[in-house]
Amino acid sequence: MRRAIMTLLTTGVIALPVADATAAATKTKVVIRKFTGAAYQVDHYGTLRVVITVKKTTKGKKVTRRITAVSVPIYPNSSGRSSYISENAIPILRSEALRTQSASIDLVSGATDTSDAFVSSLQSAILKAKRA
Repeated sequence: MRRAIMTLLTTGVIALPVADATAAATKTKVVIRKFTGAAYQVDHYGTLRVVITVKKTTKGKKVTRRITAVSVPIYPNSSGRSSYISENAIPILRSEALRTQSASIDLVSGATDTSDAFVSSLQSAILKAKRA
């Protein structure tokens, strides 16, 4: 009986450091950062710039990046028409970018120039996020 208890305790003490080493190797690190895309000209209406918020999760050697927010601080609003197009197209483009998690999104009909500038600026911000 005494020998069985001793064997059990010895096995537990030897296995404990291995369990701690495994737990340390799978430690998760989460970093949230903002990345600003380049400003692109939307024909003669003005410029457009996209800012994305990326959540980077590192677990062991596995790294995942997820776009958690997309904002457009600079967009064409120099005339009534450009404001109307931007106000209708940008929410659709933002939701598409969040859904696809990439710059491979559908363009908005009637807002081709705005959509092209959005995609280009978004791609620029995504490339910055991948390099960071």
